[in-house]
Amino acid sequence: MRTAIKIVISLDERHSGFRFYALKKGKALGVVGTISYYGDSGGIVIHAEGKDSVLQQYVTILRQGTPYSKVTSIMSIPDRMLNCVYLEILPTPVPLKDTLPKPKSVGFKIGLFGF
Repeated sequence: MRTAIKIVISLDERHSGFRFYALKKGKALGVVGTISYYGDSGGIVIHAEGKDSVLQQYVTILRQGTPYSKVTSIMSIPDRMLNCVYLEILPTPVPLKDTLPKPKSVGFKIGLFGF
């Protein structure tokens, strides 16, 4: 029977290639769903769908980490089925503060003698 879980992973380093590692291992096991960052802490959240035994094996593989990243904590909880077709990495959202135009500075000049 196909089930869904949410896997929340905390890593020691944000840009360590862990999302791509999770993608490769998940595709090899036949897991479908989504992989994305959450918050500013550098954690990763995975929505995974598949057979229960395969999902438990996937969590065990992810718990080991990679040579470039150490998993500090991992948690898996039941999730609702989204009927995903394939496993994909969701794009990282661009922070809103970088997209807003910078305000123009307002100032005045004082003449040669301070008048």
